[in-house]
Amino acid sequence: MVKKAPAPAKKVDKRRTPGRTDKNVVNVDGRDRRPWALASKERLLTAATEEIAAVGFERARLAEIADRAEMTPGSVYTWFANKEDLFRAVLEEAFDAQLLSNVRALEKLPADSALWLIKIASLIPRNSDDDDFTNAQKLLVETYYTSWRDPLARDVLAPRVREHFALYVKIIDDAKDEGEIDASLDTQMLASLFLGLAMGLALIGMAGIGPTDPINWFNIGVLVDQVMRPK
Repeated sequence: MVKKAPAPAKKVDKRRTPGRTDKNVVNVDGRDRRPWALASKERLLTAATEEIAAVGFERARLAEIADRAEMTPGSVYTWFANKEDLFRAVLEEAFDAQLLSNVRALEKLPADSALWLIKIASLIPRNSDDDDFTNAQKLLVETYYTSWRDPLARDVLAPRVREHFALYVKIIDDAKDEGEIDASLDTQMLASLFLGLAMGLALIGMAGIGPTDPINWFNIGVLVDQVMRPK
């Protein structure tokens, strides 16, 4: 009997490990991750959002965040270099959520009634259809506070603060183009004034000062609108 020659050995792609395919590995922040592992990152971000919203940036602790996420404190370092890295990621995500909420609030306004002052009012951190301050709104205030107190966080968050400010600038510039605001008034000053008013209202609201009936703000707004119109 003639023996058959053994089949040639299959080449093994050493670049691949058993069970590893393009479909079950994703690259996140320069590292390969399993898609299902991304859920742990989202749990950490959600838990950190809840913790910071409850106690603030300075009092939030990794142990409490990990407990909320039902994970070990050490698992935080799978995704984030340290506590500050996690907190900045949370603040950026909250900022995105609140900016999106503000943009959606603007989109709900009827075209024939979306006066510049109504648009400004829609950017207040607590939107009119919210029963209470959301975590994203609380973290928006925390973002400004943290940018002031933490130089490293300021470098990360400054672009987001400028983006928030830019929403006010655009509303005022558009109102000037439409002849609703006197063009001689300084846009940066007005944007700072109304942003400061919005953040101040959010801060005192979180401190326990109850909201004012919107009709009262409307009456004041009518006077402001009259003063700022071209002469």
